[in-house]
Amino acid sequence: MVRLHSFSYRRQNPSMFPEACDICAPERRFMLPAHKKQHDDAKHGNCSASFSDYSLLTPYYISSDVSSTRHSTQSNLLDTYRSTFFRNDTEISPPSSPLYSVLRSSLDKFVKDELEPDTEYNASCGAVVDRLCKFMQNNFPAELRPAQIIKGESLGKGTAVKGKSDADLVVFLSNPKFDSIPVVQNQMNKILNDMEFYLRYGKYTIEGQTPHAVKVSVSCHKEHTHDVDILPSVNILDKYSKRAIYQMMKGLNDKEQYFFSAALSPLQLEFVSQRPPKLKSLIRLVKFWRKTSFNESTGKRLPTSYPLEVITISQWLKECGRENFDLRKGFYNVLKALVNYCNLAYVCEDNYKSSDVKSSLKDSYHVMDPANPFNNLMGRCDCWEEVKSIAAICLAKPLLNDLQGYVGWI
Repeated sequence: MVRLHSFSYRRQNPSMFPEACDICAPERRFMLPAHKKQHDDAKHGNCSASFSDYSLLTPYYISSDVSSTRHSTQSNLLDTYRSTFFRNDTEISPPSSPLYSVLRSSLDKFVKDELEPDTEYNASCGAVVDRLCKFMQNNFPAELRPAQIIKGESLGKGTAVKGKSDADLVVFLSNPKFDSIPVVQNQMNKILNDMEFYLRYGKYTIEGQTPHAVKVSVSCHKEHTHDVDILPSVNILDKYSKRAIYQMMKGLNDKEQYFFSAALSPLQLEFVSQRPPKLKSLIRLVKFWRKTSFNESTGKRLPTSYPLEVITISQWLKECGRENFDLRKGFYNVLKALVNYCNLAYVCEDNYKSSDVKSSLKDSYHVMDPANPFNNLMGRCDCWEEVKSIAAICLAKPLLNDLQGYVGWI
């Protein structure tokens, strides 16, 4: 049968195509019941049950006395779902993460051998970033010269994954004319263009600009490259109290508030970098899962590293809080939280109070930036349903599928 209209077009015109498949994601729609039945027979073996009937999105709720037949059906459906996930006329299925084949007894070894940077790697990466910092300090003109450079992202926080680490360098400008965030905001285009001009003299590879940063690429250990964002800002934390800064931000729109993010990065860095080594190993595992489990070319805004770091830490603080725990159980609990993302409601009170965020919340589910009471870290991702589904797939794989219901971290 030749389709006259793509499934994307059909989803945009549900009145023309009222019959919808209960299993396919994204949804497939049909004009007549007979067309839907033909699809069900061909694609799903005349399976009349809905997707959620098999608990694929919440596999940890399955009771311990579920029959082996039920588990077999669930596994087969998950494999079918994975193979057709996000397929339409132009999209492809998500990749199969290497984690799907890791044995339960081998997870700690896998993280140690494959994800955790060794001393040589850390030294090499640190050296190349330090050289970039020294270049800016010694070669930028007085107008752009840094008073201080904050090393953020995974390299600065100690959560770098071997071979996949990146860095944010927040440059606090020393020029007294840049005395406030609004002044830097108004001059941002010129500052970024001037920074790019001088970075080219250092023979750094310029990858482009964002509204807040110059993006460069630097090479180090075994031909590995780092993506580095250089973000000019002002050290307002030394000038004002956190309470005063949040009051400044309160009446601003989202775009204006976002210009404060770089200035508040030391608070983000402190929140993550102080965590114990085992928790940082779990963060690496979660980041590796995100990196290897999703198709990056769909145009969707997937969660970046920082929201996943905060979600992981928040679950650990809520359910464990111990320096030593079972890594596999911790991973299970973080994925379970992502499957139940609609129930996430986390506010860190290290720098502000829960009452400070109420007026800024636009979504019922939220994980607030510990440095910024106006920044719901979940808001920048537009595909949490996809994250939920991929997390469910991982939960049903051999690494984790023996864990069901409530599972502690110890």
